[in-house]
Amino acid sequence: MSTISESEEILKYFLVPDNTRIEANKITVEGDVIVGNHSNIEYNIIGDTVIMGEGVVVSGDIAASNDIRIDMWSKLGNRVEVGGNAYLGEFVTIDGKLLVQGDLDVGKEVKIRGGFEAKGWILVRNPIPVIIFLFLYIKEMMRLGKGEEIEKAVEELFEDSEDIQSFERKEPAEKVLIVPADSKLSHETIEIDGEAIIGKNCLITGNIRAQAVSTGENLTFKGSIYSEGKIFIGENCTVYGNLSSKGDVQIGRNSRVFGGVKANSVLLLENARVDGTIKAPSGVSFLRDAAEMPVLAEVNALGKLIMGKTHELPENETQDKPEKEPQDEPEKEPQDKIKKGSRDEPVKPLNVMEIGSPAKLSANVFVPGRKRKTARTRALERTRHFTGARTHRKEQKSEE
Repeated sequence: MSTISESEEILKYFLVPDNTRIEANKITVEGDVIVGNHSNIEYNIIGDTVIMGEGVVVSGDIAASNDIRIDMWSKLGNRVEVGGNAYLGEFVTIDGKLLVQGDLDVGKEVKIRGGFEAKGWILVRNPIPVIIFLFLYIKEMMRLGKGEEIEKAVEELFEDSEDIQSFERKEPAEKVLIVPADSKLSHETIEIDGEAIIGKNCLITGNIRAQAVSTGENLTFKGSIYSEGKIFIGENCTVYGNLSSKGDVQIGRNSRVFGGVKANSVLLLENARVDGTIKAPSGVSFLRDAAEMPVLAEVNALGKLIMGKTHELPENETQDKPEKEPQDEPEKEPQDKIKKGSRDEPVKPLNVMEIGSPAKLSANVFVPGRKRKTARTRALERTRHFTGARTHRKEQKSEE
């Protein structure tokens, strides 16, 4: 029973593999498709192997190049084409036509209103539920001695079931599209009760509502993203819509958002661009890669330790250089023996005036740092000087 409960945990995450295209009317996957119980899908589905749980409703066509397994009480509203075998549980209804290239295994009270064609055997019985099938499949692989392969595959699947504690992105399961239970995939909105993890080189049309969203590189998203938790946008992504989150938002390098961002905090990596408004009460941060940071930033971050080492380099260089022997050095002639007029004679500056103090200079001599006086100011100074001299002479005569 523990294995079955762990298998059901996988269906809590909306996992989109690489190169998946969710367009206006169809979903194209380069791998398998697993749909959880009581989900509603309004798209056409194209994949390898298609597995659906109980009470699933699909209004579009289904094209499975391999097998298809539909659990009980599910309803398929249009044409179904199967390249391998088809397994239909009890009370399954298909409104369109069923085409099966292999065997057809159906349960009781199955309705196929458009008719069916099967090139293999047709068996009417009650197929086992999908979860039990997965359990028996793993058990048989263990019996055949392929335990390491099963352990590795299960480990890769359950790595994605951990909670997102940081901006570190989780890798989706390889070539498997998983739709969690009670999800609704319509042309307008993709509503997920859990978290959405999208791979690389994907194209998605429509809005997404999920608990948290994490995307890979080179994503083209034509819609808006609404999340209760964090939103992580990978590198080289383009979003034609808004990003709204009650948590944090991170936008990778060279990514562009043709809309606004509303979150608790926003982190923009190098060359990330947002064309709309950004509302972040906790602030907006910009981050560059550590490998491309300038040396000055590293020095400031390390408390200028590198600058201290650079000042010690000249001393180290002098210690490393070998001392020259005195006999190898040529004898230098004294300065007194230098002839006048020779090329080695030092050049003497002409018309050098020694200045002991700036106070000795006249008012017309330029001194750096002293403001130039206007003619009016100089005239007033001269008037005060002569007036003061006359007053001084009068005082001396009166005393005599």
